[in-house]
Amino acid sequence: MNATAHTQPHEDPTHHHIASFRSLFVILVILLIMTALTVYTAKFVDLGEMGNLILAMFIACFKAILVCAIFMHLLHDKFLNTVALAVCLVLVVTFIGFTMIDMASRGALDPTREHFIAPPSMSEANINAAIEKRDAEHAAEGGHAADDDHGADAEHTEDDGHAADDGH
Repeated sequence: MNATAHTQPHEDPTHHHIASFRSLFVILVILLIMTALTVYTAKFVDLGEMGNLILAMFIACFKAILVCAIFMHLLHDKFLNTVALAVCLVLVVTFIGFTMIDMASRGALDPTREHFIAPPSMSEANINAAIEKRDAEHAAEGGHAADDDHGADAEHTEDDGHAADDGH
C-alpha cells in the first residue's frame, strides 16, 4: 500500500502546483507592475475624480482576475467556480456603480446635499450657551419676541412668570 501511494501524481514531492515556478514568478512581476501603475496614476495622472477611480478599479479588477485564475487555480478548475466568481464580481461592480451614480447626482435634486455637510464651526457647548443667552434676553424683554423654534419654551417661561405674579 505504501508503494502505490508514492506512484499517485498528487503526492509527488516534486510537483506541488499546477502552475510552474516561472509562471508564478511572471504573475508576481505583473502584479507588482500593476501596483506601481496604480500608485503612479493616483499621484501623477489627473483624469478627474471619477476617472481616477474608474482607472484604479479597472487595474484592481485585472489584478484580482490574475490572482483568482492562477493562485486560486480557477484557470484549471471547474467552469462553475469561474461563473460564480464572475457573478460576484459583476454584482460588486454594479453596487459600486450605483454608489458612484448616487454620489455624482446628489446635487441634482437638492443642492445642499451636493457636498458633504461639514460640522458646525461652533462647539455644542458654545451653541447651547448662545441659545441660553438668547432665551435669557427674551425673558428679560418680557418674552414677547419668541422665535418659532423656541416659541413653546418662551410661552412656558412666560406662563411661569404670570403664575408667580398671580401668586403675590
